[in-house]
Amino acid sequence: MPVVVAFVLAALWIAGAPPNVPDLRLSAPIVARPGSSIGLRAWQVDRDDDGYTVVRAPVAEVELRNASGMRVAGIALVESHVHGREGTLEIPPDVNGEMTLMARATIGGREVGVERTLYVRDGIDSKLPKGRAVNAFQAYELEPIRVIDAARAPPMLDPRIEEGVCVPDLRCTLIVWTDAWSGRARVRSRVGVEVERSVSAVEDQFARFPLRVRGQEGLVVVEALAEDGTVTASRNVRLPLVPGGLVARASFRESALSLEWESLGGEEPVLVDVFADHRWVRAFSLSPENPGAERLPPGVWRIQARADIFSDNTAGVAHVAVPAAGGAQPLRAAAEAVMKTADREGLDPLAAAILDGSFSGSQSDAMRALFAVPSFGVVAVGPGVSARIGIDEAVAREQDVRRWQAAGVILLLGFVVSMILFRVEVVAYARASAFLDDLGGEDSRPRRSPPTERGLWAFVLLVFVLIAVLALSKRWF
Repeated sequence: MPVVVAFVLAALWIAGAPPNVPDLRLSAPIVARPGSSIGLRAWQVDRDDDGYTVVRAPVAEVELRNASGMRVAGIALVESHVHGREGTLEIPPDVNGEMTLMARATIGGREVGVERTLYVRDGIDSKLPKGRAVNAFQAYELEPIRVIDAARAPPMLDPRIEEGVCVPDLRCTLIVWTDAWSGRARVRSRVGVEVERSVSAVEDQFARFPLRVRGQEGLVVVEALAEDGTVTASRNVRLPLVPGGLVARASFRESALSLEWESLGGEEPVLVDVFADHRWVRAFSLSPENPGAERLPPGVWRIQARADIFSDNTAGVAHVAVPAAGGAQPLRAAAEAVMKTADREGLDPLAAAILDGSFSGSQSDAMRALFAVPSFGVVAVGPGVSARIGIDEAVAREQDVRRWQAAGVILLLGFVVSMILFRVEVVAYARASAFLDDLGGEDSRPRRSPPTERGLWAFVLLVFVLIAVLALSKRWF
C-alpha cells in the first residue's frame, strides 16, 4: 500500500507540471473609436541557454474580429528596433461593438495565439491610468510668488520644465513665463541643481535656463531682476524629477513628427507610443540612425518614448500640435487641450491668456511651456496579455480535480488498510481469549483491551488522512 500511495503522489506531482507553451504576449488598448487606429505590440518572453530571461520577436499577425468571429481588419506586425514587434491597426469606420483582437505566431513549429477584448464605440474614453508609480521621484511644486518691489515686478513669474521632467545628470530646460514684462531673470540653485547660465534676458515674454540635476532632489529659486540688478520678485520651484528615465522633445516639421531623446545609457533605440488624450493610437520605434517618425493627422498628440516594453514608468513624454488646413492655430488648439485636461483644475494661466487673446509672446516657447506641466504623468499601456493565461488557468482547474481524486484514492486505501488491521486485531483478540479460556477459568484470565481501544488501525487511518491532506496542497502539487 505505501508503494501505491507513493505512485499516486508521484503521478499527481508530474501531472501538475506546467505545459511547455511559449509565452506570447500582446499589448493593445481596451477601447477605440470607429475610423481611428490603435497601437499594438507583441513579443515572446523566453529563456536562453543560461536560464536568463530574454525577449524575442517571432513573426506575428493581429486580426480584429467581430462577435461572430469574422475578420474585419488585420495587420502583420513589423520587428521593433528595441523589443518584439509593433504596428498600428486601422479600425474600419463601420465597426461598432465588442470586438476581439487575436494575435497569432508560429514558435518552434507550434502555432500560439493570444486574445483580448476591444470595445469600439463613438465617443468612448480610455481609462488607462495616468501618473508615475515610482517611489523615488520628486513632483513639480511651485511656491507662492514673493513680491519685493511691486512697481517693477513682473505680473507673472511662472517657471516650468520644458521636457516635463528632469532626469538626474541629463540636461533639461527651465522656461519662465513673465507675461508682458521685459527685463532679466535669474535662477539660483538651492539644492542639487547645476545651472549652466544663471541670468537670462526675457525675450518675447520667456526666459530659458539649461540646467542639470545632480542627485535625487532639485530645488531652485527664480528671481526677476530690475535694470539695476535688484530682485523685484522671486519664487521657489521644486523640480519634477524621475530617476533613470528618458528626456524627450518633440516638434512638428514638414508634416511629420520629429523626436529627440536622451538617456543615461547613451544613444539607444526607443519605443514610441502616440496617444490622443489617453487613447493609444500608434506604436513604432526609432533608432539614433533613423530618427525620422511617422506623419500624424491634425490634432494634439501625446508622445511617450521608453527604453523597453517594461519601462512605462520612466518614459519620456512630449506633446506636439499638428495644424489642420483651415482649422484652429496650433497654439490655440494646444491651449484648449491643456485647459481640458489640466491637473490644476484647468487654471493654467498661460493657456487662459492664449484663449482670451491677451498673449502676444513667442508661440514656439509658449507651445513648449504649455505642455511642460501635463508632461509629468505617463499613460501606462501595461505588461500585455499572455497566451499562457488561459492555458495555465485550465491546467490549474484540471489539477484541482486531480488533487481531490488523489486524496479520495488515498483515503480509500487508508480505509481499506485500517479495516484489514482492525479485522486482524479482532481475530487475534478472539483467538487469544479462546486460548486463555482453555488454560483456565474465566476468573484466572487476565484483562485485555478490546481492539477498539488499542488504536493501531486508527493511527494508520490518521496517517493516510494526513497524506490525503498533503495531496490537496497547492504548494506541492
